[in-house]
Amino acid sequence: MIRVGVDVGPLHGPITGVGRAVDGMVQQLRQQTSVELTEYVVSFRAKLHENTQRLPFPAGLSIKSWGQRDFPPVRPFFKGIQLVHGMNYVVPPTKLPRVVTVYDCWALLNPAQCSSITNDAMKALRRAIQTGAVVHASSHATATTLRELFPTARIEMIYLGAPEHRSTSSRKIRPNALSDMSGAPFIVAIGTVEKRKNYPRLVEAFALAAHENPDLQLVIAGSAGDDSDLLQQSVDSLSPKLAERVHLIGRVTDDNIEWLYQQATAMAYPSLDEGFGFPLLEAMSANLPIVGSTRGSIPELSGPAAILVDPLDVLALAEALTNVVTNSELRIKLQSSGATQFQSFSWEKTAQQLVNLYNDLAK
Repeated sequence: MIRVGVDVGPLHGPITGVGRAVDGMVQQLRQQTSVELTEYVVSFRAKLHENTQRLPFPAGLSIKSWGQRDFPPVRPFFKGIQLVHGMNYVVPPTKLPRVVTVYDCWALLNPAQCSSITNDAMKALRRAIQTGAVVHASSHATATTLRELFPTARIEMIYLGAPEHRSTSSRKIRPNALSDMSGAPFIVAIGTVEKRKNYPRLVEAFALAAHENPDLQLVIAGSAGDDSDLLQQSVDSLSPKLAERVHLIGRVTDDNIEWLYQQATAMAYPSLDEGFGFPLLEAMSANLPIVGSTRGSIPELSGPAAILVDPLDVLALAEALTNVVTNSELRIKLQSSGATQFQSFSWEKTAQQLVNLYNDLAK
């Protein structure tokens, strides 16, 4: 049996996409008889879950330091552990074999658009890779970029699994912000309002598509992020009547998201980069056609379940949205392809491939 220390920090606090990835990996690894997990969190303050070990360091200062040197030391807290897996871009410095999961390379490639905290994490990631950590990439697109950035590193591509339904209840609840939308058809986009989500261009494309579809609406559901101001400016630049058809509803509940998937006509996913993309698989699970971009992992995850366009080409994006909304045969084709594509991803497969990697490194 291999004893592996895993960073479960993303499970302590609001669950983001990374949190869902960590949860999926950890839940399945717990069921593997050949692996014993020691779950740890780097934090002074976090309220820990059961059976979670605290590395009593301030997270921000520790990560900043690990980008420069092997301090603070973690070995005293990893007694009996044979391997350490940092599941959120950072793995502490140690002489034990190390794995670090990288979901996308946006922050590595765009430091000027990231916070100082994120950039400190990327410096720690670079140093970990340069000192021998093995990288788990969650898609071929991410693996390819990492091999270009770190040509001597060992990069292992292991897909994540298909997400569970967000809501554990049978209720699917219309978001309060959409109470006046009645039964109008709408396109939905789900995800934090970050620059890489490319939402301002989506609004431009919607404005073009809306002229040919007078009832069509656009709903963007996601927490505020570094592109919130520009997105609002994009909406404000529309005519008043058209702006009323764009709904920026912020972060919503899982029951709300399930309702959006069930009621939308299509999903828009025009990101400038994605390392995996749980919403793509969620849309497939809900039989929701997808209009996506040609960047990052989107083509390999969506396969034939999406119409893909250059995310910088607003006109092409508008044409794709119009095509999906107005062509019922195309929607049926995308729905059928999505149901098949969804079956390609499982957490069981993810866990088994991670165990194989652990075994190789433990030798």
